[in-house]
Amino acid sequence: MISYYDDGKIEVAILEQAKPGKACCGDAHTVIHTEEYTVCAVADGLGSGEGALQSAKAAIETIEANHHASVEEMMEACNESLLFMRGAVMTIIKVDYVRSEICYSNVGNIGFVFHFPDGKTIQPIPSRGYLSGKKQTIKSQCFKYEKGSAFLLFSDGIQTPPSKNMLLKMTSPKKAAEELFPADGYAIDDVTLLVGKL
Repeated sequence: MISYYDDGKIEVAILEQAKPGKACCGDAHTVIHTEEYTVCAVADGLGSGEGALQSAKAAIETIEANHHASVEEMMEACNESLLFMRGAVMTIIKVDYVRSEICYSNVGNIGFVFHFPDGKTIQPIPSRGYLSGKKQTIKSQCFKYEKGSAFLLFSDGIQTPPSKNMLLKMTSPKKAAEELFPADGYAIDDVTLLVGKL
């Protein structure tokens, strides 16, 4: 399934696909727009099937109820929401239009790559662990962005993310969807690939 979001400041396209041969994808995502900011998040429930999806959805619903908060506060709330559940890994970014700033927080193996128009790349190393209600050390980092920048969020089922050149050359993720999300697919497992352009 491919979804699109566009608020005139940021455009996002998302591919979410179940593991080959499976009916249920254990990943979940959200994109929340306001006048001041946009929040993007990808969660991957541990394992696969309904149990994984239940955990991923619980984390995403927590973000949707707390999107006004900082990325660290959202991540902490997600961790608390997963107590007695299977658990999930997650990455959250918040694009602040007022400050021209992106803030990032991660627990587990959800990748994030940010490409500036000049080709400079920021790719934080994902932290170890997963959200399960147990005490976690939640960290975040913030950096300034420029118009024309592109970014990816992706779960671990992806084989090869789109290249930097493809992302920076595209005028719109929606217009580039066929190139970004080829028909033969990316999935070797449950997969979510979120592509954004500022």
